Amino acid sequence: MAIFGKKPEQGSQTPSTPSVSAAVATPRLRSKPLEPMSAAVGKSSFLGSGCAFEGEFNGDGSFECSGDFQGTIDIAGDLVIGHGGVARGELKARRISIDGRLRGDATGTEKVEVGASGHVEGDVRAPAVQFAEGAFFEGNVEMRRAKAGAAATDDAHDSLDSDPAQ
Repeated sequence: MAIFGKKPEQGSQTPSTPSVSAAVATPRLRSKPLEPMSAAVGKSSFLGSGCAFEGEFNGDGSFECSGDFQGTIDIAGDLVIGHGGVARGELKARRISIDGRLRGDATGTEKVEVGASGHVEGDVRAPAVQFAEGAFFEGNVEMRRAKAGAAATDDAHDSLDSDPAQ
C-alpha cells in the first residue's frame, strides 16, 4: 500500500475499501444558475393553483392565472388563464389565452384565444379571435380592426374601431 510516498512491495495486496469521498454523494450543481423571473421574461405576475384573489389587477406586464380570480384585470401585456385557472369578471390585455374557465368578458387589443380545455361564458372582443376544437363558448364575439397607432396609447383597450365597414 502506498502511503505517504512509499511504494507498495512486490506481491502484497492492497485492501479494496472505498474511499470516504467516493462513498459520500456529492450534490449535483446546475450547469447554469436560475435567473430571476423578471430578468428572464420581463415583468410578469402569477396567481398559482390553490390561491385566490379578489379585486382589481392593473399593470404594464403580463399575468398568468392558475388559481381563482374575481374582479377586473387590465394589463398592457399578455394574460393567460391556465388549465386550472378560474376568472370571474372583466379581462383586458394585449393578448388573452384561456385554457381554464372565464365567466365574464374578455377584450384583447391584439388577440383572444380559447384553448381546447377553455370554457368561456361571456363576450369576447378583439381584432383576432381563435377557438380550438373542443372549447366551450357561450356569448358574443366582436372582431374589429384596431385603430392605427392604438397599441401605443394608454387607452388602447378602448381603441377598437366601431365602424363595421372596415
